[in-house]
Amino acid sequence: MADGTIYTRSRTATQSASKAQSRTSGKKTSGGDGPSGAEQRANARADAERAKAGKRYLQQASNLEIQARALTNALKYSFGRQRNQNLTDISMRLTEQINLLKSTSTARGQQFIGTAKDTEKAASDTETMSRSTMLRERQNAMDGILQQGAGETDAMRAMLMSARNWQANVTEGSRSYFDTMRSINSSITDLNADTQTALANAHRDAENQREATWQDYYNKRTEASTQLGNVRGQQADYYAMAKEMGVKPPKRAESRAIGGMKQGYNGATSEAGKSYVQQALPAWMKTYKAASEQTARRSNTDLAAAVTIDKAEKAEGASLRRWEG
Repeated sequence: MADGTIYTRSRTATQSASKAQSRTSGKKTSGGDGPSGAEQRANARADAERAKAGKRYLQQASNLEIQARALTNALKYSFGRQRNQNLTDISMRLTEQINLLKSTSTARGQQFIGTAKDTEKAASDTETMSRSTMLRERQNAMDGILQQGAGETDAMRAMLMSARNWQANVTEGSRSYFDTMRSINSSITDLNADTQTALANAHRDAENQREATWQDYYNKRTEASTQLGNVRGQQADYYAMAKEMGVKPPKRAESRAIGGMKQGYNGATSEAGKSYVQQALPAWMKTYKAASEQTARRSNTDLAAAVTIDKAEKAEGASLRRWEG
């Protein structure tokens, strides 16, 4: 009995305490201005602010997407089109320069060739005239000798003198001809050398312009790729901050931003290491000839040097006499 009484009292005391606690709790939760209500409203306001901030981060990331697409378009199309146009203009100017050099040098070369042909004709005419002069002088000399009753030795002397005069004229004409041909060939050689130099300079200028064009292209791509990496990296940060605020970004948006950041930085590194390799001078420019050297087709035989006139001895077996009609 004693034990049972004690258990009953304890149970009764426990039930009484529970009811008192229930009443106390009911009074605390029933009031609208109690601490729990203020805390809930504060939490709700905080959640709303966090959601608002998260959406703002998403909007900022979306705004960066416009910039990222513009940079991507420039990398894929704009820079390449500008480079191609510049290279086309350089090639067009080089072609114009080459055609102009070839046409002007060819025209000058034809002038030299024409002068060489005229010189050869003039030399031939001079030789023909010298031969005619020799024949006329010999005929005049023979007429004079025969009229004076001169002998065979005097006649031979007269013929040799006319031949010597003829050879002197021919030698002078030949010397002038070969000197002129040497001058013409020297001018042709200088023309070809000057044309080759001008062609080489035009080619080097074009290659320097091409190198500058390509270097500008690589520099622009390096800068744009770096900017793209920065934009994508900032996008990834905004997506991460939005997630911290409890706002979920679009599916795979954060991973795409991180991948774009890596791709942009890797692209910048790759473009920074590129450079244009200038092309060597074409072989035809090294050997280009506006005109070929002209060959002198006449031979210069110095007959005068081979002719010697010694004192003649008196003819034997006959005496010269004057014939009178």
